Amino acid sequence: MEKLPYDKTSAESIWQYSAGLLGHTLREFAPVDYIKKGGGKGSLGQMVEELYFMMENNSRPEADFTEAGMELKCTPLKKGNKEQLLIKERLVCNMINYMEVVNEDFEHSHFYLKCQLMLLLFYLHIQGADKLDLEFLISILWRFPEKDLEIIRNDYETIINKIKAGKAHELSEGDTLYLGACRKGQKDDTPRDQPFSAEKAVGRAFSLKLAA
Repeated sequence: MEKLPYDKTSAESIWQYSAGLLGHTLREFAPVDYIKKGGGKGSLGQMVEELYFMMENNSRPEADFTEAGMELKCTPLKKGNKEQLLIKERLVCNMINYMEVVNEDFEHSHFYLKCQLMLLLFYLHIQGADKLDLEFLISILWRFPEKDLEIIRNDYETIINKIKAGKAHELSEGDTLYLGACRKGQKDDTPRDQPFSAEKAVGRAFSLKLAA
């Protein structure tokens, strides 16, 4: 196996290597005969893993850079009225499994363990553009801010307590301040079971409301 140009056990090394993607598109790293996989939003991150970080795509539940304990997230930016860069949308972390999440405390939750350390790659969104032609602009090694951790923990408990009360179908992003339960999936997706009510609930994911 070819030696990687970064230390896969070091978040710092991975972050430093990610700087080589800035100002570039994935097209510059893709073979001429490259065939894209899938069409969902997550496919951009999968292509970054494959084409730039030379990783094999997988469906493991743990963080993308497993040995460094770090998740990779590709996040779109948009240009404002004065050409300033703005964060286009909330940062979606992971799906909420209503049946399992009620048995997890915050520090041992799938959400916390997967997303406490993330490599955020910001790219310029262009409507209708091929994902291979999107330019990456900013790379950030992001941890839960210590000053905000209590707010995030409280938001997590608010979401979990609502599920425990049999009200997963009533979850709303307006319930919380920083960590949200955003709707995820298509309108015609099959509603999901919840543990303390026969009422079905739409699929939701934990998401962070990042400031621009």
